[in-house]
Amino acid sequence: MDIEKARTALLLMDFQNDIVDPKGKFGSQGMAAEVQEKGAIENTARALKAARRAGLRVVHVAVAFRPGHPDVNQHSPLMGGIGKAEALVEGTWGAEFHPGVKPTEGELVVVKRGVSALAGTDLPPILRAQGIDTLVLTGIATTFVVEGTAREALDNGYRVIVLQDCCASFSEEQHQASLAVLGQLALLGSADEFAKAL
Repeated sequence: MDIEKARTALLLMDFQNDIVDPKGKFGSQGMAAEVQEKGAIENTARALKAARRAGLRVVHVAVAFRPGHPDVNQHSPLMGGIGKAEALVEGTWGAEFHPGVKPTEGELVVVKRGVSALAGTDLPPILRAQGIDTLVLTGIATTFVVEGTAREALDNGYRVIVLQDCCASFSEEQHQASLAVLGQLALLGSADEFAKAL
């Protein structure tokens, strides 16, 4: 894994209580168990520590909606389910970042309303302004935010690296299916390989 620090950003995507905590709206439906089984938060915390030590640009991405979910695409079963569960509402505990990987002062936070971290957010112009052309992706779920962001990043000319042990999905089968796709879109690596490259 080759990392040019000045042109690389580490993205931590959707590590929010409703998704990764056992008491969260989706965490309680099995997602938190998959996250724990994979050690995704602990692995991501190691990658985050290495990035901070190296002075790498770190971006925290949250998926969150206004109260009442007027900004949810109800045509999608996934997004509609967020509205029905009354999950990921701005300003609530469920939308907050998990304490194990929360932002520190000066780290960029981007809020999205859909799947990809790049779609409809101010992240692309920020990355361009910073001269970033390589994105290192971590996130929950592999099937949605990680794969969706990787696809869009590829189409927009970014080099993409996915830290596969910093991701999880609703099941091992979903996670592995996404990794099979991501292996054709991006370089797959691990938190330790990333830290070593830095």
